[in-house]
Amino acid sequence: MSTRTPADNSVAESKRPRGRTRSKEAEEAVLDAAYALLSEHGLQATTVDAIAARSKVSKATIYKWWPNRAAIIMSAFRRESLVSIPYPDRLSLDVVIDRLLNMSEQFRGPLGRMMAALIAEGQSDPALAEAFREGYIRARREEGVRIVKSSIADGTVRNADPEVILDVLYAPLYYRLLVGHQTLTPKFVREYLDLAMHGVLSENVKLDAVRAKKPAKPPKKGQDTKAPAARAGTRSS
Repeated sequence: MSTRTPADNSVAESKRPRGRTRSKEAEEAVLDAAYALLSEHGLQATTVDAIAARSKVSKATIYKWWPNRAAIIMSAFRRESLVSIPYPDRLSLDVVIDRLLNMSEQFRGPLGRMMAALIAEGQSDPALAEAFREGYIRARREEGVRIVKSSIADGTVRNADPEVILDVLYAPLYYRLLVGHQTLTPKFVREYLDLAMHGVLSENVKLDAVRAKKPAKPPKKGQDTKAPAARAGTRSS
């Protein structure tokens, strides 16, 4: 599965005016600068002026490729999240456990702090809220729904609404991230999965692996996260 595609770069991708072909090198410089500013100085300091200065790409060029600051921030955030929390090709029990353990670890670090800040800032910034919903949540859920449907078809997951299944699997992580009443520990992930999987998986799937599974190490940036069999097949965006 590809983790970076031009179509992923912002919610307003299809609304861009026609102009010169974007430079991949300049595009990466802009996204690198935006993510570095987010990591080092926070959301408020990640302005178009600051991004332009750090990336050495002019504001005029940046605005040809992204309609506003929110779209740039979301492009940078989504690109990083696709590397740090990649989607699998199939929804098996081991894959779900590994993915959610990895997510809980990422949510305890800079990526989680950024996500919480983006959601909080979106309450008073409509453009950022829309960019987060469309450029991150909806785009990732579309891929998640595709995977769930495939797993329903092969009998791994029971026949239920894929949107509800995704909520069952992911809502506890986001709840603890945003409310902060308890920490996102591997023990918590295994315990809620032990409960949730009884409702998600088909009756022929064993649940013993949930309790025994050890936390998975998150992939390093730039590391190929696909299984050998998946790499050999057709890549999907």
